Amino acid sequence: MKGKKGRYIHGVGLGSTFLDYVFNGITAQDIAEQCIGAYRYIVDNYVGGEYEIWMFGLSRGAYTIRCVAGMINNCGIIKRDNLSETEIDLLCREVYRIYRSRYKIDEPDSAQSKAFRKGVSWPQIGDDDDDEASVVEPIRFMGLFDTVGSLGMPSFTGGVGLEWPGFYDQNVSSVVEHVYQATSLHDRMYVFEPCLAGRDSTKRKWGDRQKWNIHQKWFPGTHYDLGRQRFKFFRDGVGVSLAESLLAKIGLVSKVIEPNHVLADLVLKWMLESIKRHDANSLVIESFEKRDIIDRILSNDRKIGDGDVYNHIVEYAPLGKLGLEVWRNLPGVGSHVNAIYELLFALRDRHIPEHDADVYDYRAPDPEISGRMSIQELAGIPNTTGIKVEDERKRYPSRTYDTWDLKRRLRL
Repeated sequence: MKGKKGRYIHGVGLGSTFLDYVFNGITAQDIAEQCIGAYRYIVDNYVGGEYEIWMFGLSRGAYTIRCVAGMINNCGIIKRDNLSETEIDLLCREVYRIYRSRYKIDEPDSAQSKAFRKGVSWPQIGDDDDDEASVVEPIRFMGLFDTVGSLGMPSFTGGVGLEWPGFYDQNVSSVVEHVYQATSLHDRMYVFEPCLAGRDSTKRKWGDRQKWNIHQKWFPGTHYDLGRQRFKFFRDGVGVSLAESLLAKIGLVSKVIEPNHVLADLVLKWMLESIKRHDANSLVIESFEKRDIIDRILSNDRKIGDGDVYNHIVEYAPLGKLGLEVWRNLPGVGSHVNAIYELLFALRDRHIPEHDADVYDYRAPDPEISGRMSIQELAGIPNTTGIKVEDERKRYPSRTYDTWDLKRRLRL
């Protein structure tokens, strides 16, 4: 295998505001360009048999790499050969359109898609009629942090409202060998419904679930805890407007939403261990000190963040509750503000569909971390009571774990 190459696609989180976190996560206006850009990078650098692809993504980034894997499943990885830059760009954009298409002729198993792969792409696993077909999946490892949008990423469309474009399907294709996804137990935003990973069990290769190579684990914390995302409503510093910088310096409008670093480190530890399991030659990660992560989790000055802020998010908004009330009472505007607020911040507990799901037991001490204290204690996650008024005042009101545990014990 040749040397390492890598590319990071900037998404929501670094230098972003909470409004970016919500609105970009919902509209995903540039999702197509991100998918095309990531796919183009692979086309520019991939050589069959010489490289393997490792992909990682959080939230919308996880959505993006799953789309890119779908593009590869549909059309393969285009060979550069004698194609011009313009021709490669046109083909990469067409690959995205084919992937998004709902026409049967564009489905991965159609004769036309197979002809596309055979004509311009590297040999693809599953194309058995190709004598050169590789038996190795091009994507060795996919690391996902809470892919959001069980129907895909919704977007606002004039005259229509929320439109849900969706994945081609929600199954991870055979071009991906190993999938690891960390999913949030405590997030409650309706528009951030998680998209779980699966395989197409109707295909012979995936008839036995034990051979799916999908490792999906539910971890305590909200969506932004797992991703260690820290937000302000307004930014300050280099590269922002003077008005935004001034507003950010006023305490009333610049309250920061802090993630729970204990929970972020718990997920980081799991993902790094998962990578090392499949990276025997340390090509992806040369080394990491698990003890350093554990020490941060156990530290006396560990940072446990703000918890689930969704039910009192207005306290973090410009001028807090006062600002929201001003907008709500403006003539001709108030009803729209109320409708948008209710849509964006509709809350409900997440649903764990499998009774045998891999759910991290944060209420019991983890022998790898501490023999005395549980993650619940270390991360400041209080027990819920089932009394809504009381639970809503707690740092993490979600009862997803309680519901799943009850169903499991009752064998429902």
